[in-house]
Amino acid sequence: MSRHSNVIPKWIKVELFEEIFRQTQPKYQSTKNFKVYHALAPGENYATVMLKVEAEVMLKDGSIDDLSYMLKISHSWEHLPEHFKHFNVFDVENGVYKEIAPEFERMYAKVGRKVCFTAKSYTLATQEEHVLLEDLGRYGFKNVKRQDCLDLEHLKNALEKLAQWHAASAVMVEQKGIFDMKYQRGMLNEGGKELLRTMLDDSGRYLLKNITKLEGHEEYYDEVVKSNNLLKNIYQIIIFLVFQQTFFSKFTDIFFENARVDPKEFNVLNHGDYWSNNIMFQYAPDGSIKATLPVDFQITRYGSPAQDLMYLIFSSARLDIKISKFDYLIKFYHQNLIENLIILNYPQPLPTLRELHQTLIKYGLWAMVPIAVTLPIVLCEPSEKASLDSLVGLTDNSQEFKNLLYSNEIFLKHLKLILPWLLYRGALEY
Repeated sequence: MSRHSNVIPKWIKVELFEEIFRQTQPKYQSTKNFKVYHALAPGENYATVMLKVEAEVMLKDGSIDDLSYMLKISHSWEHLPEHFKHFNVFDVENGVYKEIAPEFERMYAKVGRKVCFTAKSYTLATQEEHVLLEDLGRYGFKNVKRQDCLDLEHLKNALEKLAQWHAASAVMVEQKGIFDMKYQRGMLNEGGKELLRTMLDDSGRYLLKNITKLEGHEEYYDEVVKSNNLLKNIYQIIIFLVFQQTFFSKFTDIFFENARVDPKEFNVLNHGDYWSNNIMFQYAPDGSIKATLPVDFQITRYGSPAQDLMYLIFSSARLDIKISKFDYLIKFYHQNLIENLIILNYPQPLPTLRELHQTLIKYGLWAMVPIAVTLPIVLCEPSEKASLDSLVGLTDNSQEFKNLLYSNEIFLKHLKLILPWLLYRGALEY
């Protein structure tokens, strides 16, 4: 973390939480102990600051109870990129927790299904930007270690929950009309376009710098080599076809254009940042997965489900199943999506598996965001250099951190597998 990030803001005081304690514990009388501290290690969260709030409270009958919450706050403005405020992340996320997710849960309840999508949300009586949630850790929910990535069973549970969410969003649009504008844009916000351009251009430069380490394996690329005899190894092929500097210099504009919502297609409310650190799992005593809950709804966006599917698989699937099980995972998602659309009485023709695969190719450029931006972060070992400043800044510390991200041998192994596969699908043509 940066040297400023360990400071707890002065506005976070016990008095501010007393009403929340009453909402959580009706027998609340007074607070004995109150503690606030940083909940995540450097490298586990970037866009906001996550704090844990713990309180030991006395109840009206004289007994003691322990309460805990997760409090998400903004970085101090002097350390926040100017364009970041255009994403309205707190407004969007609070809207999801307080309006959209509860409505989705009511939709399932009306057809006799109990489905939970999010942690319980609270609101502090302050003008400071924040998201306050119950602590899911109290119920045994936890993340998979991000560097390990998700195995097949975790991915299937994550996709099952995603299918429920997507289905509810599609039905809501049919019943109530299109979502509010703040949910239609996500990170594709014109006001924040230059920040995205900086991040994507930077990713391109560091990929180019490190991709030359992908040597050998010519035998897997005969088809491409035959089409251009000047290209003799994998890194030349990839540089020539994808990672030319011109590609990344144009990528942001191409990305915005490619991501326009086609109203003729099947569209959903995407989570927008659906990777392993934003998915929590609860386990049964035998170690099997009992429940799955997504968190961190800061950049939800209405559009093709291809966005969430590629983001999850390319950012968080284990290397041995990322490509080998890709079609199986899409089929699994599609099957669950159709089941939930039928349960919720979706009135339009059901999207076919063929149509879903067509959108995955049509919106193939979405893959470059989790691959070029998120995957290096997922696979990076813990580092004190990890911070928002390091991720989007131009300082010496930032350059050192990005070199650490993109030179990671595990990351390069993922690139070796993913990039040729995307090329052969035509997913990255522009």
